[in-house]
Amino acid sequence: MTPTTDDEPCTRCEEFLLAEAVAKAEGDASRETDCRVLRRRHQQAEHGGKV
Repeated sequence: MTPTTDDEPCTRCEEFLLAEAVAKAEGDASRETDCRVLRRRHQQAEHGGKV
């Protein structure tokens, strides 16, 4: 994966955030939590825990 800059957000991070928001709007707390966990794992693996 190509590192992102401060001006260019990570598409994968944004996908997880969107999926989390959709799950929250639908009242699916389990899926919301899953999205949050997956985003954090992604951030740790691809961004050194920073975003």
